[in-house]
Amino acid sequence: MPKARKALAGIAASFLLAACIAAPAFAADASGRSGLEGAAEALRNELAPSMLTYENYQEQLGTEGSVSIAHARVQGLQDVMYNGQPETPTVTLKLDNATLRAGEDFDVEFSGDNVNPGTVSVLITGKGAYTGTIETSFTILPGDLSHATVDVIPDQEETGEEICPTPTVKLDGSELARDVDYTVTYSNNIQPGTATIVIEGIGNCSGTARATFEIVEAPEEDSSSHQPATIPLVVVAPVVVAAAVLLVIGVFAFRRNKSQH
Repeated sequence: MPKARKALAGIAASFLLAACIAAPAFAADASGRSGLEGAAEALRNELAPSMLTYENYQEQLGTEGSVSIAHARVQGLQDVMYNGQPETPTVTLKLDNATLRAGEDFDVEFSGDNVNPGTVSVLITGKGAYTGTIETSFTILPGDLSHATVDVIPDQEETGEEICPTPTVKLDGSELARDVDYTVTYSNNIQPGTATIVIEGIGNCSGTARATFEIVEAPEEDSSSHQPATIPLVVVAPVVVAAAVLLVIGVFAFRRNKSQH
């Protein structure tokens, strides 16, 4: 019996010690939370970054597991210079490390005036495995003829009057329209030599471009072409001699016949 009593006393002491250790965990703090609640909150705070990352990923998921393009990076929409043609730049989307394909993963719609200077609105809509939209824009700047190119003008033959060939003026590879995008003035364009063209921007264009061309002398006319044709002496002489011989023979025969009668 003494041994049994000692065993029971040991068990009771163990329970008492465990209760003393666990008591603080169940005790309420000043805000009324137990120690266990505080430990749970600390654990949640520790796991918060990974939980938020997962939530962000969930925000990108649409219905049936599709991915939203809302946070994709848009590339290819830099400002451009007016060139008289509709502007439809090629758009690329980067989502994480993936490059999305226009026409397959998303569509692009340009709205408003995409020819003249101003802001062009762009709507990008996900398709296929991608959902969501992106609204953005780019700007068309006025044309600057200081960046224009002018095609080479061939040599012109003098006429005694002003020579005014129409230049071909291009911005960004597209041809501009005379009297719509620019005007032209000429100088030194009558006499042989180097003539100058000054091209001034108007309308949607500003700035100035210059070009030159050569005026060459007209070829001299061949005076021999206005003289009657002459027959070389080597051809005429034998003919004259033959005619003279025939004439003499004819006269001699005529006189002979006359004397016989």
